[in-house]
Amino acid sequence: AGAAGDGSEQALRPGTFDAVILGSGVSNAVPLMEHILAGTCGKSSALRKVDGLSICVQAMHEGSKNKRCNVSLLVRFRPHDGGRVQHLMVDAGKTMREAVLATFPSLGADMIDAVLLTHGHADAILGLDDLRDIQVCEEVFENGVMIGYRPRDSRGPIRIMSNHDTMERVRQVFPYVVRGLEFERPGVLRRRVTWVTLEEFDDNAQVDLNGFPIRFFPVWHGGTYVSLGFAFGYQGRGPGHPIEDNDSKEGCPLVFISDVKDVPPDTMTWLEHVAKAGIELLIVDALCRENHPTHFSLDDALNFLRHIRPKRALLVGVSSCGMGDHDEVNEELALLREAEGLDVQLSYDGMRLP
Repeated sequence: AGAAGDGSEQALRPGTFDAVILGSGVSNAVPLMEHILAGTCGKSSALRKVDGLSICVQAMHEGSKNKRCNVSLLVRFRPHDGGRVQHLMVDAGKTMREAVLATFPSLGADMIDAVLLTHGHADAILGLDDLRDIQVCEEVFENGVMIGYRPRDSRGPIRIMSNHDTMERVRQVFPYVVRGLEFERPGVLRRRVTWVTLEEFDDNAQVDLNGFPIRFFPVWHGGTYVSLGFAFGYQGRGPGHPIEDNDSKEGCPLVFISDVKDVPPDTMTWLEHVAKAGIELLIVDALCRENHPTHFSLDDALNFLRHIRPKRALLVGVSSCGMGDHDEVNEELALLREAEGLDVQLSYDGMRLP
């Protein structure tokens, strides 16, 4: 699969996909309430050089790239048969509603077909309750009487996909979403509620979503707590499997790693192998400049990228006041392109890829 050229769904040719950064920020989002209520981020390193504003204060300005929702990605792909564009969301955290309202209208997106969950923390799952507002339903009539609801265009339930531990967490937090749905008849809900299916996969699963290949792989989000990464458009074998000759030709258009402090040896070996064939774009966690127990710091992320050497990299999970002003940090990072051949920048909410 390759990437499409512009932001419209009509530009997606059969067998192609594109992506949009729905959220690029830390778990409590940016601006931080504490800093807004205090009127400052509280340290000199969180002041913009250009005007002296605290970064969280500047993030309140309309259009600020320092404003960041919880990390989330929208992937849009058109199947090889030329059918309708499918919408896949990675994570649905606490700010999912805000991110959708800010981004979907300009994209012409009005529904989600599937959600991939990286892990079971609040910034990845707490927005699942709001999926009912982007599962567009229509009323069903029988003999002139409205008997229930079904997703428009016979789309069926939204598929929620992750590993066992994350799905167990979803069941604990949202028992009313995953149990007790009442149907008037197959496919017709008695009342307007979210209709989802939970699909559990191995940490190293290869998933085919209507012809679109996605490779799951595990990373460690503090200790050995697993958060999933995803390789979109990758059809080779995954971590932990013997590498075959034909795998050596399998590069990857897009690799996504949102919450990581360390990379398991099997995953690192696999990423190294994929990188030899070429990773077009790698999106990776970088919380702040200081060392952190559960997330890559900026130095951690840069050292990882120096090792993997993707053609291009974007940083997510950013705490703006812990990292610096978006534009000023990107000016700093741009120097690495000339000095080291490393093309890396901070991402921002609403950023369209490629």
